[in-house]
Amino acid sequence: MQRTCYIAINGIRTCPGDAEGWTDRFVTWINTRLPDGVVAEKFEYACSALLRRLHQRERADEIAKKVGYYRRAGYRLVLVGHSNGCDLIARVLEACGAEIDSAHLISPAADEEDFAEVIREGLIRRIHLYGSRNDGALRFARATRPLLGWLGLGYGSLGLRGREFARLFPEVARDHSDDSCGHSTWLQRGERFEALMQSIKHHDLFDQQIPCDGIARVIEDPFGEEWRPGGGEGGQ
Repeated sequence: MQRTCYIAINGIRTCPGDAEGWTDRFVTWINTRLPDGVVAEKFEYACSALLRRLHQRERADEIAKKVGYYRRAGYRLVLVGHSNGCDLIARVLEACGAEIDSAHLISPAADEEDFAEVIREGLIRRIHLYGSRNDGALRFARATRPLLGWLGLGYGSLGLRGREFARLFPEVARDHSDDSCGHSTWLQRGERFEALMQSIKHHDLFDQQIPCDGIARVIEDPFGEEWRPGGGEGGQ
């Protein structure tokens, strides 16, 4: 596996000091379960639902700075975000150009057009979406966006439409949605989190070994498991 750095980015209403938060568990999982040369970082912040836009640009700039450190050291970069963390990923992609190879968007509270523009400009090779049509938080965001958007307080709701987005950009976007999930179900400790991490690992491994040509084939997994494209939650 190519020398890679994963950067995990949380959403709103997160306590950065919680040692059992999903970003902490993500870093430990990557650093202990994947081969040498694959590392994980995290970008954590505290933010309420109403004030998230106040420092959104500054947060994106800090992530971009972290990306730059690893790029200069020769690492391939993969960003993994949850909810508002996916909006931050869109901003980082705009700032960093093609320095980021792929992104995994979990329950993305982000706008389709932001990622559509990133794809049209050729700034990323692969985007994976882990959403749900039954995500209550994103359904609320979609309903209230017309009322709050003009104040800069609304959220995007890409996670509700992962399948549709992937069909628009089949060369880049892959959907792994699971309508049994809620907004944070993917990150629950235990089987759910393990399944998510296994999916991220295998999808990312596939991205590295197979060109973006849409060809389905079995690949050899150095972690000891057979993996076929489309094997994630809900398929591609």
